[in-house]
Amino acid sequence: MASCTSAPPSTPGDGVVEGPPPPAPTCPTQKLAFTRETGCVNDGSLEFCLPSDDAALLARVRGIAPAIQAGSSRGRARCDVPAETLYFFPTGDAECTARHGALEDAAWDQVCRIAALPEVREIVPTWYE
Repeated sequence: MASCTSAPPSTPGDGVVEGPPPPAPTCPTQKLAFTRETGCVNDGSLEFCLPSDDAALLARVRGIAPAIQAGSSRGRARCDVPAETLYFFPTGDAECTARHGALEDAAWDQVCRIAALPEVREIVPTWYE
């Protein structure tokens, strides 16, 4: 007769991947210079600043939004270079309901989870001049 055994419960840090983090309980919209409906009214991205020397925070943000790209200027987010690095969250076909439309549910959730981080002051639309 085969015995039935169960694995011990996993603990944080034991190498078990638990999947994506849960959705933000509430979106800190006071940090956003747009609404969900206007989230794609920009020149192809949203931008925010992160501390330049915090690799763990960057890894956490990339876990939320793997498609973010680093910039090299202050941007519209007014990063304090070199202490902060500018990051772009793309607003293309995968993230938007239409060109210059609303953010899709998944993209809005990612933006909200990034905005919920205490290190993120604000997220603003990208406008090139």
